Amino acid sequence: MLTRYASVLPKDMIQPSQPVREYCIQRGFAARVCNEGLDYLLATWQRTVCEILEGYRGLFDEYLNDMDGRQIISELVPLATEAERKSVLDELSLLDHSFFKVTRSLEACIWGADQAARHGYEPNENWWYYRIPQNLDSAEDRDAWPQ
Repeated sequence: MLTRYASVLPKDMIQPSQPVREYCIQRGFAARVCNEGLDYLLATWQRTVCEILEGYRGLFDEYLNDMDGRQIISELVPLATEAERKSVLDELSLLDHSFFKVTRSLEACIWGADQAARHGYEPNENWWYYRIPQNLDSAEDRDAWPQ
C-alpha cells in the first residue's frame, strides 16, 4: 500500500528538458513547475493520492488544483524526453492505479459542464476530472463536493 512515507519517486530529480520547460513557461505555470517539471508534478500527485488514501481532509478547491496538476502531467509527457518519460511512467501508473481504487467516478466533470466543454475534457481522456474521493468524511467542506 502506498503511504506518504514510502516514496515511489526517483531519488535524483531530472531537470526538465527544454520543450517541457518552454511549454510550462508559455502556459504561465508556477515557477516550481517550470523549474522542476515532471518530477515536481509527480511528487505532488503522489502527495495527493496519499492524502486521498488516508481520507481526504482538504477543500474542494484544493482538490480541483490537485487534479489540474494531474492534467499538466498528461500535457507534459508527450513533450518529455525519453529519460523524463522513463523516470515518470512506471510511478505514474502505480499512483493512477491507487487513485482509481480510492475514488469513485462521476458522470459530470468536477469543473462543471461549461469548463469541460471549453477545455475539451472527456471522461476517457481526462478521467481525473471525473472522479472524487470515496471517503470525504474528513473533508472540511463536504457540502461543496459534487454528488
